[in-house]
Amino acid sequence: MQLCHVKLFGNQDVTVDIDGQKISGINASKPTFSKPTNNTPLKPLKQFFYDAAHGQGHGQYDGEGLSLFPAGIDVHVHSRDPGYTHKEDWQSLARSAYKGGVVGVVDMPNTFPPTFHPKDVKEKARIAEKSGLDYKILLGTGADNIDSLRETLCDPSLPLAGIKVYYGQSTGNLMFSDLEALEAALPRNYNGILVFHSEDQCRIDHRQESLLVSPEHDKSNRQFEVHSAIRDSESAWISTRKILDWARTCPFRVHLAHASTPKEITWLDESRKSGGRLSSEVSPHHVLLGTGDYERLGPYLKVNPPVRSTEEVRKLREQLKTGLIDCFATDHAPHTIEEKQRAYHDCPSGIPSIEFYWPLLALVAKKCGLSLEQIAPMAGLNPAKLFGFDDLGRLSAGSQASFVLLESSEWTIKHEDIAAKCGWSPYTGMKVPAKVLGTWHKGRCVYTGDMI
Repeated sequence: MQLCHVKLFGNQDVTVDIDGQKISGINASKPTFSKPTNNTPLKPLKQFFYDAAHGQGHGQYDGEGLSLFPAGIDVHVHSRDPGYTHKEDWQSLARSAYKGGVVGVVDMPNTFPPTFHPKDVKEKARIAEKSGLDYKILLGTGADNIDSLRETLCDPSLPLAGIKVYYGQSTGNLMFSDLEALEAALPRNYNGILVFHSEDQCRIDHRQESLLVSPEHDKSNRQFEVHSAIRDSESAWISTRKILDWARTCPFRVHLAHASTPKEITWLDESRKSGGRLSSEVSPHHVLLGTGDYERLGPYLKVNPPVRSTEEVRKLREQLKTGLIDCFATDHAPHTIEEKQRAYHDCPSGIPSIEFYWPLLALVAKKCGLSLEQIAPMAGLNPAKLFGFDDLGRLSAGSQASFVLLESSEWTIKHEDIAAKCGWSPYTGMKVPAKVLGTWHKGRCVYTGDMI
């Protein structure tokens, strides 16, 4: 099948030839494509979606007005499966991901049981395989498995992208802050990625004791403002400084998850220029939301690391604009409405986002004064290289037919647009400048929106 007059990366007018699971050719569109040699007009776009979804596509289809990008790779998701499937599972995650134009994910280890050992990885992989998503798994790091880390990481049969290190307490028994012990436990020639959640637990504990207000005294949304004060920017600076200093002396690839402060990105860039094997990601809530949104969103904005001040959000956008951040990752972390409506002490941290991946990325681009073409590597090429998704992140003859079709039109996210199993989103009511019309994975149409 041929999709004609579609804009590659939102720019060049091309015709895309799809043959099975592969793209067999991408060529500059010519006016003659509007009138095929057999004088049959181009088939309408809705027919393209219908035929592709039913595996019966042939001929030429009119894609005029649409933009074509590689399907997204979200390198920071919490599938909640196994163990917490009342919040999310791999099947509901896949539905949300496809809706957001995402076909590849990296899953975090804070499921139940935590992903500490080979048997845990294999069980998660068994479940994930049925979702249809391309996936990688991060191995958790803690006292429970530090002694067996080397053996697990040397097993080539496990679909591991690397390890996750919760340097500060964020979830369960996964905290680990002894960098020297970690270095000793890793294979010296290890080329997987070391992903750090960077917050200093000592400072957080101290500030919690001095700042936390009894919930009996404040039952409003504003009680949640204290979260950004307890886990303040300095909590991130202290741990990130230690991690980057350590990274300078070790041979491993180090990745800073959900960077939330400009100072961390500045330091990381300086360390990278000095030869460090470093990368980073930013999440939509850290560049689209801030402390001023607590009054409106309350518990639905509680996330670790927390949202920051208006000025820090502005500076983080500037750094994103100059290319200092590698990946756009949602930190998709669903909890049920009942769980999120608890008072501050008992409300879990986390925000679901993946079903709005490309629309939110388009909004970030707009806020930063970038085109989607300029920001797209954060969604495809960069995460593919960093996390080992060899078949994703690019569009060319011979590459896998995994792509997203976007329509450039402003629309407002409504409750009925939510696909996450938990049934809520902090982005409801937000206007975004692009819409996912369809997602393809391995030549198969996996999301068609309202096109069929």
